[in-house]
Amino acid sequence: MLPSPVLRAPWRTFERSTGRPARLSRVLAILQVNCWAGKLAECQGRGKSVGSPSGDVSASSSAQETTEAVVPAWADRIREYRQGDVLRVDSIPRKIAPGVVDWVETPLGAAVITQTCDLVLSDRPTAHLVPVVELPASEAKANRSGRRPHLVHLPALGECCFADLTFMATVDKQVVVDAGRVPGVKDIADVRKFGQRVGRRFSRFAFPDEVVPWLRPLQSVAESRAPKESSPIGWAFQRVASLRLWCEDEWDSSPYALTLFVVLEPGVLPPFPSDVPVPPASERISRWLHGADGCALARKHGEIAQLLQRESDTSLTAADRYWLWSALAEAWASMCKAPETATPDVLTAVTGGAIESEIMSTEDFSFEQYRHSEEIDLDHLSSPLPI
Repeated sequence: MLPSPVLRAPWRTFERSTGRPARLSRVLAILQVNCWAGKLAECQGRGKSVGSPSGDVSASSSAQETTEAVVPAWADRIREYRQGDVLRVDSIPRKIAPGVVDWVETPLGAAVITQTCDLVLSDRPTAHLVPVVELPASEAKANRSGRRPHLVHLPALGECCFADLTFMATVDKQVVVDAGRVPGVKDIADVRKFGQRVGRRFSRFAFPDEVVPWLRPLQSVAESRAPKESSPIGWAFQRVASLRLWCEDEWDSSPYALTLFVVLEPGVLPPFPSDVPVPPASERISRWLHGADGCALARKHGEIAQLLQRESDTSLTAADRYWLWSALAEAWASMCKAPETATPDVLTAVTGGAIESEIMSTEDFSFEQYRHSEEIDLDHLSSPLPI
């Protein structure tokens, strides 16, 4: 980091007068200037004055005044900018080798992802930009719900525009204020959601390598079927707020006792009193789900989703809907299996060779459950968008 302009003159004087190596002189000069500042503050508090080592009272006062006067040219204008603003810039830089910078074209502009509280501060000289991309309508709807963490919706630009966090550039704030801006998010709910999803990109949990193959079958289904809302599986995924994985022993060591939390949007699950058990499903639904023995799940996830979609507003009782959603979560969890050809550490990674399941609504999902579970996303299966 370059020394501040205020400290350069004392450094040069110190070097000339002592003949010490420049680096050592600079360190000692910093200590000396800090000492002057401390004495000045102490004496000003008592109504006295203090001089520099040469007896010049004005030297320390001038240094302090100059420090206070150094304000970047962009300081006032940057206060108008917010996280989620889209700048009219044609490209952003990307370092591809030592001393070599490539330019990523941004025909739709670049979104500011720096937090607003940091963006408006004059003592933080840089901001972070990412390209804005436009998705086909068929992909946009699924990604608006945050299925792929590297894509964050910019609702003020329309239904299909997203900030692509795959590429991020650090630029001087002068670049920000020199570019025209339009808000990418406006409503407070959208502002909050944008900030949360940008943060999620950088705070995701890294599942142990031996667990990842267990999750791939479910992730593949979610990635291929979720965008197709007309399909039963797509219909079901549209009603899922989050898929989260809970580990009983906090990921201390393998094997892991895992539970898949299927957290559903408000109103999907019928309400039942928390202090009494959920009533059993009707005999028709129970036999359809489990067969004559009433034990093992006899239906695949597609069949269960199809029945939920077809009869969601007709013949199903509240208890039937609850147990069908529970069975769907169980079917999704049962898909999570390691490949037969996997290495021994993968095959033995999950306690009992199976992942359990549990359903709940967003209203019932506790903060404690949130703290001790990790979100499953599709990002590591997805390639960055071409830009």
